Amino acid sequence: MLEPQLKILVVEDNMGDYFLVNEYLHSNFINPIIIHNQLLEDAHRSLTNDQFDVILLDLTLPDSSGKESVDSVVKMANDAPVIVLTGYSDRQFAMDSLKLGVQDYLIKDEVNAFVLQKSITYSIERNKIGKTLVQNEKRFRALIENSTDGLIVCSIDGQIQDLSSAGQKMIGYTKEALREILREDLVHPNDFEHTRAAFLRVQEQPNAIVSVEYRFLHAEKKYIWLESSFHNLLFEPSVRGIVEHFKNISDRKAAEDSIKTSEQKLEEEKNQKSLEITEAVIAAQERERQEIGLELHDNVNQILAGSLMYLGLLKKELNINSELFTDIDKLITGAINEIRRLSHSLIPPSLNEVALGEALDHFISVMKKTGVFEIKKDLHGFNENAISDKLKLAIYRIVQEQFTNIFKHAKAKKILIRLYHENGKLNLRIKDDGLGFNAAIVSRGVGLINIQTRASLFNGTMEIISAPGHGTELVVVFLDSSSK
Repeated sequence: MLEPQLKILVVEDNMGDYFLVNEYLHSNFINPIIIHNQLLEDAHRSLTNDQFDVILLDLTLPDSSGKESVDSVVKMANDAPVIVLTGYSDRQFAMDSLKLGVQDYLIKDEVNAFVLQKSITYSIERNKIGKTLVQNEKRFRALIENSTDGLIVCSIDGQIQDLSSAGQKMIGYTKEALREILREDLVHPNDFEHTRAAFLRVQEQPNAIVSVEYRFLHAEKKYIWLESSFHNLLFEPSVRGIVEHFKNISDRKAAEDSIKTSEQKLEEEKNQKSLEITEAVIAAQERERQEIGLELHDNVNQILAGSLMYLGLLKKELNINSELFTDIDKLITGAINEIRRLSHSLIPPSLNEVALGEALDHFISVMKKTGVFEIKKDLHGFNENAISDKLKLAIYRIVQEQFTNIFKHAKAKKILIRLYHENGKLNLRIKDDGLGFNAAIVSRGVGLINIQTRASLFNGTMEIISAPGHGTELVVVFLDSSSK
C-alpha cells in the first residue's frame, strides 16, 4: 500500500534554509506537495484557500516574528500540525510555543533529514491522536481498541487503566494484569528518571506532548525498547490521566548498537594507525638525529682536528708567536668541543646497554658544565626493569626537550627531575624556579607538542603547571609504562 502523498506548507524567507528543508522532505516522503511562502501574509492566503497535512513555520519573517507568527498560523492551520523551525535555541519560547498549539520546535542547526522526517511523522500522528482525544470517550475507546501501535492509559499516579490490543501483543501483558502493577515498576532503573520526568511534565502542561525512549519490562521478564509519546488526557476537571502512545523499537536499537560498535572499532583502528604513523615519524627522526650526530662526530670534527693540526705545523714552520694563532687555536678547539657535545645530544647512550639513570647523569653533567643550572635528580620509586627501551628513549628525549625549553625561556637557576612509579603509572616531573607563565593563555610551542607526541605513544598525558613568577613544572604520566 502506497503511503499517502503529504501536502506541506513551508513558511520560510531564507532561500538557503528552504532549499535544505525541500531536499529533506523529498528524500523522506513520496512526492510531497510543497507550497512555499516567504511572508506571513502569503501564508494566510495559502491557509485560507487550501488544506495542509503539516506546516513548517520559520519564526523570523519579514512581516512577522516570534509569538505573533506562531499564534497567527496556529489559529489558521485548520487543525494541521505546526512545526516551528528557528535558528535560536530558546527553551522558554519552545515551551511557550507548545502551549500555543505547535506540535514541535526544531533548531535549524540540529535538523537533518531523519530529525525532520521523524518530527513530521510524529507530529501528524500526535495531531491525529489529539483530535480524537478531544471528541468523546466512545471514540477514544475505539482508538484504544483499534490502534496498530501500543496505547497505555494511566491515572496521574501511574496506575495503568487501559491497554490497546496492539500494546498487549508488544509488551505481553493483559489489561487485567497491568491494573495490578504501577507503570514505573516496569521501567528499567537506568531509564526511570527521564521517563518519570516526561510523565510529570505532561501532568503539569495540558498541551504538552513528550517523547521518550526507554526500556520496559516485558511479561517474559526481559527488557524491550519502547519509543513513547506521553499526552495529557483531560476530558473535564474530574477526568484526568496520561496516554502513552508507544511502539517497540528493540530491533532499531539493536541495529544502532551494532553501528556504534562498528564506529567504535573504526575509531580504535584509526587511533591505532595514527599511533603507528607517529611512532614511525619519531623513529625516522631518531635515525636522522643519529646520522647527523655521526656525521658531525666522525666527519666534521675530523676536519676541524686536521685543521688544528695543520695550524700547529704552520705555526712551527713560520716560527711565529702571535696571539692570532692562539685565538684561532682556541676557536677551533671550542668548535670541536661544541660539536662533540651536540653529537652526544643527538646520539644518546644506548639505553639497552646503559641504565636510564646513568644516561640522565651523563646528560645532567653536560648541562652543569654550562654553569647555568643547579640540577637535582630523584629516582626513588623508579623501577627501570619495568619499562621498555623505547620508553626509556622517550623519557630521555622528553628531558632533553624540556631542558631546551627551560634554557630558552625560563631563566631558571634550579631544576629538579623526578621519575617514579605510583599506582601502576610512571610519573616524570621536571620542575624549575624560572619566570613561569600563565599556562591557560600561552599557546604550546613545538617543544611541548613534541613532548605530547612522544607521551601519547605510551598512553601518556602531559600537564603544564605554571604561573608568572612561580616557575614551571612539566608533569608527564605514562598510563601503560610496559608497552611498546
